[in-house]
Amino acid sequence: MPPYDSDSSDEGEDYSTTNVTLGYVSADSTGDEISHVGGHPTWLDASINPPAALAKCKICNSYMSLLLQLNADLQQYFPNDERRLHILCCRKKQCSKKVGSVRAFREVRKSEPREHKGKKQLSDTRPAEPLQDLGSALFGGPAQQTAATNGANPFSISGSNAASTANPFSMSSSHGAAAANPFASIGSPSTLAALPPQNPVDEPSPQPPTQSFAEKLKIDADSTAPSKEQKTSQEPWPALSDFPPPYPSFYLDAYPEELEKEQDSAIPVKNGESSKTQYDAEDSASASNSKDDYDMTMDKTFQRFSDRIAQNPDQVLRYEFKGEPLLYSGTDGLATRFIVPHGKAGAPRGIPRCENCGSQRVFELQLVPGLIYELEKDEDLSLDEGMEWGTIIVGTCVNNCGETGTVSFREEWVGVQWEERVTRK
Repeated sequence: MPPYDSDSSDEGEDYSTTNVTLGYVSADSTGDEISHVGGHPTWLDASINPPAALAKCKICNSYMSLLLQLNADLQQYFPNDERRLHILCCRKKQCSKKVGSVRAFREVRKSEPREHKGKKQLSDTRPAEPLQDLGSALFGGPAQQTAATNGANPFSISGSNAASTANPFSMSSSHGAAAANPFASIGSPSTLAALPPQNPVDEPSPQPPTQSFAEKLKIDADSTAPSKEQKTSQEPWPALSDFPPPYPSFYLDAYPEELEKEQDSAIPVKNGESSKTQYDAEDSASASNSKDDYDMTMDKTFQRFSDRIAQNPDQVLRYEFKGEPLLYSGTDGLATRFIVPHGKAGAPRGIPRCENCGSQRVFELQLVPGLIYELEKDEDLSLDEGMEWGTIIVGTCVNNCGETGTVSFREEWVGVQWEERVTRK
C-alpha cells in the first residue's frame, strides 16, 4: 500500500482514501480467529453445520476447497445479526472456467430485536453512524468512531497506537509500494493478470430452492432449475478427511484503500449513466460498435484493474458493502451486469435477486489475484495447473435474510472473470 505516516503533515496532499477496505494475508495472528484464507471453515454454532451440497462443485460433484472465510458482521446494517461468508472453489482442472466451480454461501444467526417486552419500541432519532465506521465492524473489529471522525484510518495499528486501536488484522510488514506491473510483488510461481482475459464465462445466480418459488418471484431467466439433490439433500457437512488437502491457512489483515491523488483522474471507470462513476468524456464520445472499440474497451477495463491493484499490490480481497466491483474485463457476460457495453442503450443487468426472499442483492466483496499467489506459492504445480481467475465477485442479500433464533445458510451469487494462465518463469 502507499506509504503511510500518521505524523506527516502533507499525507492528505499525496493520497486519497476510498470507501474500499483491502484485505491482506498475514502469517501472524491479527487477533481475529474467524477471518482467514485457506484452511477449513468454522461455524457460528459448532452443532449446526451447513448441508454437504454447499461444499460440492456443481460440475464434478466433488468437495471443494476453502478460499476465504470472512467475519462479515455489519452492525450499521444488521445490529442483531452475526454473519460469516464462505467462498470455495473446485481444484480439478476439468472444472476450471466452468459455471459452478466457484461457490459462496452466507452463514447468519439472526436474533430478536433488542426491546423491552410489553413496551412499544421507540424509534431511534440519533443520527446514523458515519460510513467510515463500516470497516470497524467488518472482520469483527470494534467501532472506532474517534478515528473516523478525525479522518484517521480506523484500522491503523502501526507504531504506538497498536494497543489502543485493536485492529483485528494487524498489518503485515510487507505491503510494498506500487509497481509498474500490478502484480510485480507476486512473481513466481504464477505470473497473474499479465494477459487480458480469454473467453471469460459469466457465473449464474445460485439455484432457487424450488421451481414454483422461482416462478413466483420471477427470478432472472438465467437462473436454471435446481437439481433434485439441491432440493432434497440433507446430507450433513462432510468430515475434514473427505475434503481434498486444504490450501495453506493465513490470517487476514485489513486497511482502507489509499490511492495516489495524481492518478485518480488517470483511472478510467465504469461506462453508463446508472453507475456511480463513468469513463472519461473523451472515451465515451468516441465509443462505437466496431471491433477496434470492443478491444479498446477490454484493454481499458483491464488496464484500470491493473493500475488500481498496482497501488496496493499485496491485496487479496476488496470489500465495500453496497459498493461496486473493480472489473477485470469489460466485455464478458458478467461485465454487462455492472456496465453498459459501448453503443448499447439501457441499464446494466445487475446482480440477480435473492432466491430465498426475493430482495435485491448487492456487491459485497471480490477476490483478486494476489490471493492465488499466496495460496499456491508453496505448491508444486505444473504449467497448466492452479487457479485461473482474474477476479471473483460476490453479491449478497441486502436484507441478510435468514431464520430468526437459529443459524441459517444461504447460497449467494458468485461471478467469476477468468484469465488465461501464462507460462511460469
